[in-house]
Amino acid sequence: MSRQPRQWRVLGRPRGRPARITRPAIADAALAVGFDNLTLATVAEQLQVAHSALYRHVADREDLVVLAMNRMLQLTPWPEPAGRWRTDLAAQADAVWRLLESHPGLIKEFLKLTRFPEELMRRFGDSIQQLIAYGFTPENAFLAADTVFDLTVDVFSRGKQLDVPVGDADVRTSTADAWATAVGEAVAPLIRTALAEPASVWFARKLDLVLDGIAARLAPSQH
Repeated sequence: MSRQPRQWRVLGRPRGRPARITRPAIADAALAVGFDNLTLATVAEQLQVAHSALYRHVADREDLVVLAMNRMLQLTPWPEPAGRWRTDLAAQADAVWRLLESHPGLIKEFLKLTRFPEELMRRFGDSIQQLIAYGFTPENAFLAADTVFDLTVDVFSRGKQLDVPVGDADVRTSTADAWATAVGEAVAPLIRTALAEPASVWFARKLDLVLDGIAARLAPSQH
């Protein structure tokens, strides 16, 4: 009886071929899909891999969202310290606002998080440390930075709430008469103007007010 030659089967992917899925690749695919359409299925389709393959790299959808946010922040330039605390905080607030504007659906995902991107926490910590370097106490630096970041997120999210479609209009238009009645005749024109203007206009005014308060209550006198 003649012996057949032994056939060897090479296990694993061929040598030299790059891995099809990595966490950075998943993050880039998630950003390409966009936060409004972000699911494990849409990212798998973007990568042209099986949906189940993603679970080797991300635990769940929130892990996917956090991964995408981290990548987004890594790709986003952050304002360099300008030598004045007020300029720095205003620039950081503007950077956050523009980031939220440039990624539809980001604010909705951010407000649902139960854990936060490391890059976001690092930048928040850097903001506090910059204020301390300007002479703020740690407590005042934390309060100042937290107030400015919270204001930015809150005003942006409220603006998006007013933009929600209602019939043939949106919330800001459909509720204008009710708000005008509620605030009284003297204030009615002001609230109609506020509802008609972009959220960014009132954000700028509110930010100036908050920065004035920080200057009066929290900032060291030499800055």
